[in-house]
Amino acid sequence: MSDIALSYSRLSTFEQCQAKFDYLYVSKTVKDQGNEVSAYGNRVHEVLELYGKDELPTPLGLEAKQTLQKWGGLVDKIKSKRGEKYYEYQMAIDKRRVPTGWYDGDAYFRSIADVLVVDGDTAYCLDYKTGKVKDNPTQLQLFAAMVFAHFPNVQEVKTSFIWLKFDQVDNTTYKRDHLEALWNGLQPRLDMVKEVVDLGYFKTKPSGLCPWCPAQDICPDARLRGRR
Repeated sequence: MSDIALSYSRLSTFEQCQAKFDYLYVSKTVKDQGNEVSAYGNRVHEVLELYGKDELPTPLGLEAKQTLQKWGGLVDKIKSKRGEKYYEYQMAIDKRRVPTGWYDGDAYFRSIADVLVVDGDTAYCLDYKTGKVKDNPTQLQLFAAMVFAHFPNVQEVKTSFIWLKFDQVDNTTYKRDHLEALWNGLQPRLDMVKEVVDLGYFKTKPSGLCPWCPAQDICPDARLRGRR
């Protein structure tokens, strides 16, 4: 599967519906154009990223001003922390779990940390969420595993989902001693993707999400009723 680099979102898509994964990433029959909800989330992320980097353009638009009024103080707290700070930090590894370039042909898995703070042997990996609160340990586990790969001196990764609209933070801490156990739990799921791609047969999994699928018009099993 050297031609398909995985990520948390791609793994989630595969486990949601193998056919959707095929349409988007293997046969590339369709493109995900997103929607206003995802577009808004992207704009919020961009404002918070640029504010963290002190690179916000002027003058600011109304929405950007509102974003900073709501959550600029959070970024101020992050900026005041000790340690080296990275925003929208790209991390990629090859199949040996060795760091590689984001666009390199041997990239096997990729992750982007909204904010990464590295302070000595401790790292803080923060992910902004603009949607509803969900229990999602896999993404945090992958964040920790990727940070350990890219920062060999880090012994502890404190991961956080920051649910912006709900003023809630979910924290999970991982130690380097946990790394092998993390991969032992994650690797079978990644291997399943490769097995299905090699086989070339992708099962459909109709669900209530079908009306929002970018492949709804070509998938024979999509539930089109209620399409928006």
